[in-house]
Amino acid sequence: MFNEMIPFLTAILAGFLIGFERERAKNKNSKPISGARTFPLLALTGAIIAFLGNDILIIIISLFVGILILISHVYWNKAKSTWQVGSTTAVAAMLTFLLGFLAYSHSQLAIILAVILFGFLTLKKRLHSFAQNGITKEEMTAVLTFLISAIVILPLLPNEFIDPWELIHPTRIWMLFVVIAGVEFSSYIALKQLGLKWGLLATGFFGGFISATATTFNLAGKYNERPNQLINITSGIILAEVASLLIQVIVLIIIAPSVASNLVMFLAIPAIIGLLCTMGLGAIKKDSTETEEITVKINNPISLKKTVSFALLISIGLVFIALATRLFGDTGVYLTSLLGGAVSLRVVTFTVSELASSGEILLSTASISILIAMTVNMIIKLGIIFKVGGVKLFSYCLFFFLVMLCSSVAFYFIDMDLFMPQA
Repeated sequence: MFNEMIPFLTAILAGFLIGFERERAKNKNSKPISGARTFPLLALTGAIIAFLGNDILIIIISLFVGILILISHVYWNKAKSTWQVGSTTAVAAMLTFLLGFLAYSHSQLAIILAVILFGFLTLKKRLHSFAQNGITKEEMTAVLTFLISAIVILPLLPNEFIDPWELIHPTRIWMLFVVIAGVEFSSYIALKQLGLKWGLLATGFFGGFISATATTFNLAGKYNERPNQLINITSGIILAEVASLLIQVIVLIIIAPSVASNLVMFLAIPAIIGLLCTMGLGAIKKDSTETEEITVKINNPISLKKTVSFALLISIGLVFIALATRLFGDTGVYLTSLLGGAVSLRVVTFTVSELASSGEILLSTASISILIAMTVNMIIKLGIIFKVGGVKLFSYCLFFFLVMLCSSVAFYFIDMDLFMPQA
């Protein structure tokens, strides 16, 4: 008996969830009927007619419910002295009726959709505010660029190697851009919304996903203005490096899943160590919150020019490292990884993981290449910190960067047996 009741109870729960939100959001100047009582009834009606299964009855009752909802949500607004239609509540009521119908055959799906609808309704004002004030025209253009890249261009690219040396795979290269651009832009929006509220830590972390080098440069520059914020700025720089490593982890898991399990720990372990270091710094100085706002400018990471440049950089890096491998063996991989680490750690990570996936190089070679590129990349950032932030900030960051780097090197020597079968 209880199992038979589950669809109806699910419908009532979905209706109550949405009705409760609509009841809370009622305008004092209006009197729409639907609320915490009506919505559960609408959902239950939908479940009952689904249970009855009579097509003619379903059509008649659905039409009746639709007309009733539209009529009941036309109301007189006293403040504006005009008739208005509560469109959001009317649409929510229709969807609640349909969710009740769906609950009879797919209870789990119905409650999931009800929660999503509840979220949209709850965040209505924030969504309006964000659409009107939280995003600029340039950022909308960036969104359009990203969507065209991901939805239009990516499916049209050849899903195979297009060169006789089997180096350039357009779909995989463009997929890398889509993944990284999506993470970067999401971080950029999050930084805009949370940066001032959460301070330097949010700036460092989200900024690191966009550009760890640029974020490090900006944070180091802030130390000259706020020397009393040494711990906070150091933590922000560490978190920027953590974010930079995490995006390499994402690249490996999505682009090269066949070798990700072998290579990902070389990036994940130092990222975890970096997070622990930040937590330790926070424990040392709990009262290090700055009362004044510290703003760090991070540019929009997506544009057509950047898109094309990134794809070209990946292609050039892939060809360059692959040719060096074929001409000079492992030595060629290490030398090009050393040079590549100074330009883009992401390019090196993608390239060596691709070569390892295809069997062009051993996993041990790929791991050493990532370690070399990571080391060079950190040295470049330390040079920036020394130049822009001075000796004291440099010494703090040097210590924590060494701890992070040594953790990755230690993992390599501890886990060398992982690669022995392929040697």
